[in-house]
Amino acid sequence: MYIVQIKPIDTLPLRQEILRPKSPLSECIYEGDDESTTVHFGAIDGGVVVGIVSMYQRSCPEISNAEGFQLRAMATVLAIRGQGVGSKLLKEAEDYAINKGAKYLWANARSAAIDFYKKSGYSISPFKFEIEGIGSHYLISKFVA
Repeated sequence: MYIVQIKPIDTLPLRQEILRPKSPLSECIYEGDDESTTVHFGAIDGGVVVGIVSMYQRSCPEISNAEGFQLRAMATVLAIRGQGVGSKLLKEAEDYAINKGAKYLWANARSAAIDFYKKSGYSISPFKFEIEGIGSHYLISKFVA
């Protein structure tokens, strides 16, 4: 298994399968996917994308106006969960953002993923919020500079 940059279109099958299973593929295309400052990483195993994460160069006003990068659409196929693929994807995304001058990373993380982010050194906001049709989330962040 290895991590590489992939095209936005290559993220769509896992975005739909894992993150938005009741949505049409068109709703799995996010604003900013094609921006020059956005990067997408895929975990490849046997020629198949088994994990994804997207990184958007954008600050979060609730945290800081300093140079921020947003993690979004992180997902791994169910069969490989717990094998470290998510951690490898997250590390790749963090390294990329740091090399681009990030001061912090942030995301709207699903409640089910909070322990994963805590183990990776992220701070979790105490305020839970709902994203309609998706579920409960928390704002998470990690300062890297």
